[in-house]
Amino acid sequence: MTLVRSKRREVALEGLQEQHKTFSRVLKYIFAFSLFTGLILGAYHLNLRTAEMLRQVEMYRESLSNLRQHNEVLDVQIAKLVLGRDVIN
Repeated sequence: MTLVRSKRREVALEGLQEQHKTFSRVLKYIFAFSLFTGLILGAYHLNLRTAEMLRQVEMYRESLSNLRQHNEVLDVQIAKLVLGRDVIN
C-alpha cells in the first residue's frame, strides 16, 4: 500500500512540477511581450513629442525671422526720421 501511495504522490508531484514549468514559461512570455509592447508604445510617444517640439521650434524660427524683418524696417524708418529724410509715398 505504501508503494502505491508513494507512486501516486510522485505522479502528482511530477504533474505539479510540469504545471509550474508551464506556468513559468507562460509568465516569461507574458512579461517579455508586455515589456516589448511598453517599449514600442514608449518609442511612439517619444516620437510624437519630438515631432510636436520640432513643429514648435519651426514656428519660433518663423516668428524670429518675422521679428528680425520688422526690426530692420523699423531701423530704416528711425534712420530716415533722424536724418530728416522721411519720404511720404
